Amino acid sequence: MKKAGLFFMGLTAGAATAAYVAYRKLDDDKAKKLVDTTKNAANSFKDRALDYAFYAMDSVDDAKQSLQSKTSDATSKIKDAACKANDNVMNKAQYYYDEGSTQFHKAANNLREKSKDVDNKNDDDNEDVVVDPDFLKKDSEK
Repeated sequence: MKKAGLFFMGLTAGAATAAYVAYRKLDDDKAKKLVDTTKNAANSFKDRALDYAFYAMDSVDDAKQSLQSKTSDATSKIKDAACKANDNVMNKAQYYYDEGSTQFHKAANNLREKSKDVDNKNDDDNEDVVVDPDFLKKDSEK
């Protein structure tokens, strides 16, 4: 691996030296034309690089906006679903509460009616039961 790296470094150095020697041997017009062409190519390359950088930034901004839009849509849908679920739970709880309350009241009214029936039977007798301590003594002496 080290030999391959040294080989490519030597190849690059040799190519650079050959290019320099060739440049020095050119006459002034050709050298100036070569320099101008190289500068134009470098400037064109810089301009393209900047254009692509701006395209990339625009694409990232578009992706951010799209993600924010989709995220806010998803958030609102989740909130709506949660509210609907909460409303359903509250409605069912209220229904069961009302149903249980109604059943409780029916049972309480039923017990009141039964106790009134029993009271009415006792009212007919109109006899109060009184336990007298002397009565108990007489009963135990027998």
